[in-house]
Amino acid sequence: MNTQNYASLEASKRLHDADIILETDAVWEEKEGQTRLNLKANCPDGFPAPSMTEVWRELPNNAALLKNKVYYTSIGGSDNAYKEFTSENPTDALIYLLIWVRKEKP
Repeated sequence: MNTQNYASLEASKRLHDADIILETDAVWEEKEGQTRLNLKANCPDGFPAPSMTEVWRELPNNAALLKNKVYYTSIGGSDNAYKEFTSENPTDALIYLLIWVRKEKP
């Protein structure tokens, strides 16, 4: 399993703190003193860990992914904006853009 296809624990917590809930089967859970990614989602506790695809569906059309960088550019209008997000985990970079688009975009 490639864990970069899923949100890291840190990014999952940031989504939670931003009150953005995405439907997913993967959850970061704490079990026996260790935190691990559970792909079966039979765990009501923990932080949802969306996949890259699940996050991508929530982003606007003017977002682009190149390796571990995500770019967003608004075109025209009064809200011209360019934003770049980078992370070792490309799913995390998509999440950081999603949080910005939903919460911080002017």
